[in-house]
Amino acid sequence: MRDTSAIPESAPAGPGDNLPPSAVEMLRDDLAERYRGLTARHDELLAAGVRTPSSVDDDETAGKFGDFIKQVTGAIKSAEAARIDEKEPYLEGGRAVDGFFKKIIEPLAKLKKAVEERLNIYQRRKADEERRAREEIASKAREEAEVAAREAAERAKALKTPSDMDPALAAESTATRAAEDAAVAKKAAAAKAADLSRTRGDLGSVASLRTDWTGELEDRALLELEPLREHLTQDCLDKAIRAYAKAGGRQLTGARIWQRQQTVVR
Repeated sequence: MRDTSAIPESAPAGPGDNLPPSAVEMLRDDLAERYRGLTARHDELLAAGVRTPSSVDDDETAGKFGDFIKQVTGAIKSAEAARIDEKEPYLEGGRAVDGFFKKIIEPLAKLKKAVEERLNIYQRRKADEERRAREEIASKAREEAEVAAREAAERAKALKTPSDMDPALAAESTATRAAEDAAVAKKAAAAKAADLSRTRGDLGSVASLRTDWTGELEDRALLELEPLREHLTQDCLDKAIRAYAKAGGRQLTGARIWQRQQTVVR
């Protein structure tokens, strides 16, 4: 016979086993207790829904369907009203939390925007000045490279005796270096605004210009819509189509517009 004396009757409590229920768990239990009637009505209606006929074939059945829908609607309204009542204190608390921190965040965000704008003005000026300086250097390097290239060509063309070889080679070497310097200067002048404007603070901050493209509507009547097609979401398009149909539109290529009839039970 197996010896079970060493087996404990229950496993030892794990970490957290003795913790009290969380606020969320207590709330769920409280709601379940106070809204037993609503939950029971929910179960009754779902069970009744399973027993409804699969189709409506006469006025008597239609009337029963209407009555049943009215009961379901009543239960939904009751649950929705209870949900709003129960949630309001939490919403009010959330608004209080939002309001408290909003008073801290908004002035700081306004301050940050104002300071950033001043820094932005400086960095744009810094980038423009740096680019102009680099462009001047690149222009000068290009001119020097062109002069060196012409001199090297002239030396090569004038090469007649062995004594002309060394000056010709020196001129060619000078032209090569000048062309390389011009290429480096051209690349430096074409640097991104971020590289031209970058500054560093004593506390470790790094600030630089970020370049992107943006846009805004100027004239709704003149706006060209075709280029925007691929950037419009499905929801935006559906909303526009429904608004077009409600306004009287009946034909629209690429869309289906139809007269919809739906039962309304009061």
